[in-house]
Amino acid sequence: MKVTDITHTPLDIGKGLLRVQTDAGVEGHAEVPGRHNAVFDAYLESAIRPALIGEDPRAIDRHWETFALGRGDRFYKLPGWAVGAVDVALWDLLGKDAAMPVHMLMGGARRLEIPLYWSTGSGWRMEPEEMLHLVKNGREQGFRAFKIRMDWRGWRQDIDPEKDYRMFKLVREYLSGGEYLGFDANCGYSVSTAIQQGRRFEALGIDHFEEPIPHYDLPGLKQVSDALDVAVSAGEQDAFRWWFHHLVLLGNPDILQPDILNAGGPSEVKRIYEMATVLDKPVMPHSPQAGINSMASLHVYATVQNATRPHEFSIEFSGPLDDVADLYGESVLPKNGIAQLGDAPGLGIELNEAAVARLTVR
Repeated sequence: MKVTDITHTPLDIGKGLLRVQTDAGVEGHAEVPGRHNAVFDAYLESAIRPALIGEDPRAIDRHWETFALGRGDRFYKLPGWAVGAVDVALWDLLGKDAAMPVHMLMGGARRLEIPLYWSTGSGWRMEPEEMLHLVKNGREQGFRAFKIRMDWRGWRQDIDPEKDYRMFKLVREYLSGGEYLGFDANCGYSVSTAIQQGRRFEALGIDHFEEPIPHYDLPGLKQVSDALDVAVSAGEQDAFRWWFHHLVLLGNPDILQPDILNAGGPSEVKRIYEMATVLDKPVMPHSPQAGINSMASLHVYATVQNATRPHEFSIEFSGPLDDVADLYGESVLPKNGIAQLGDAPGLGIELNEAAVARLTVR
């Protein structure tokens, strides 16, 4: 089997469709974040197509090393998200060629039903009642685990922690039956504020405290993690297992949260999970969307024995869910807050060519 072409089609749902095509008629699919479309096209023409066309796509580890580390005269060293997109497509292709789901190729699923948590954000520009309305929307759709995100980012540091606290308190009081509730500061606090805020959240009942400070401040992260009892999580912005090793050594968060694209694709996320098992660190993927990449994240997560926390889900980065289901099949959408994996080959995607044509950006 040889790769004959690789194409990238921007779609109206805010993502691009990546297709790896072969002379055997088997295709692998992935998604490219819409904000990266132009940059990805440059990588596609200068590095990805020259390296893959004419190659056997099933040699996934070798291709991963070419793009992430450089090999021979192909010294590419692409960013994690670009490596991740190609890697997702190659695993999907391998599964289709083998007539096996990706989770089986990665050692077998420990579970096929995975609880999801409803992730909703932009809290920095909302009043507490607005956030509560979004959480209620998720509960009405059958979700029983939740996370509220502030999306402060590091350049808005410590702007309004009091409003954040009131927002969390209001949601926690609504979710009074012991439902899972996390809080994501999105890098918005200084070390001292994060510790003070975390202690206030602990008194209310919090299940994880995500990215309390800028992700590059690993010594500060260790201060926060050491000071709090709540599980502090980090890692969504980080690429490759080496950074995660440093993250644990220097920042020591309680939970590792690799993103299926940012970390370098299913190949690398699986290695990060294996490292986390050795280090006795719980894992909890970052993947706030519905679609191909979310399915890839679920397939890898399903193979981890101690992956007991809910997987992220959000409608904010997915595009209209009706369009997503039309493109990829109903199986990519959760039912009552549960993702169901099956035995369909690859990632279980049923690509609808008519929907691709309808949603292609002209």
